[in-house]
Amino acid sequence: MQTYFKTYLKICRQCGKSYKRNKNLSSYQWSENKYCSRQCAGIAKQIHDQYKDKQERYARKHGALKQGTPEWLERIRNTTKNAMYKPDVQSKIRSKRKPLSEDHKALISKSLAGKMPANMLFNNNGGLYKNIQNGDYENSKGTMYFRSKWEANYALYLDYLVEQGQIKDWEFEPGFFIFDKISHGTTRYMPDFLIKNVDGSVEYHEIKGYMDSRSKTKLRRMAKYYPNIKLVLIDSGCYRDIQKKLGAILHFY
Repeated sequence: MQTYFKTYLKICRQCGKSYKRNKNLSSYQWSENKYCSRQCAGIAKQIHDQYKDKQERYARKHGALKQGTPEWLERIRNTTKNAMYKPDVQSKIRSKRKPLSEDHKALISKSLAGKMPANMLFNNNGGLYKNIQNGDYENSKGTMYFRSKWEANYALYLDYLVEQGQIKDWEFEPGFFIFDKISHGTTRYMPDFLIKNVDGSVEYHEIKGYMDSRSKTKLRRMAKYYPNIKLVLIDSGCYRDIQKKLGAILHFY
């Protein structure tokens, strides 16, 4: 079977002659897309390289530095440093920012509910945390989105406690606490689980396999601003103990 290709005329950018180009040729074949022959393409590339070298020589002559060199980086640092010390820039940096309103804080916390924190996606070695497997998981309340597999397994454990009559009910990310006297930084905190006990009392459980500085700040401020709230920290040791005793029975993920 013979295949017919459509052709059309083009003008060579080097010699100015017209030539036929096959429409079925890939656009990546730039030499045949712009030039009538490989000889013209080679001559054009040589002229382009010479012009580029001439530009670079002209730039060097007038004080320009090659990008990426230590001298170029040092010049960028000095330029940035001098710009930062300008009075108008310093006034903007040092001006006191207006504190966020309570409605704004509530809106931010609501928008972050159910999302994976950016600082928890990767560990110090550049790999994913093994226990951080966010997604949809099944439990007695149906399909729920959890930020980690540990949270999903702890929900199964809480279902077990409800069946055993040790707790009345539980909720995931029930709400947030606002630190009124803190205007910037860690201004609010949302616990992982709300536990409703049989005696009518409530407490909050936080799943933390890794305690970073931000998490420590949240727990410290919770103890300071909400001393009457009972907050239980489920660290890696506590979680591993539950997993060892009941993980197989409760079919942990």
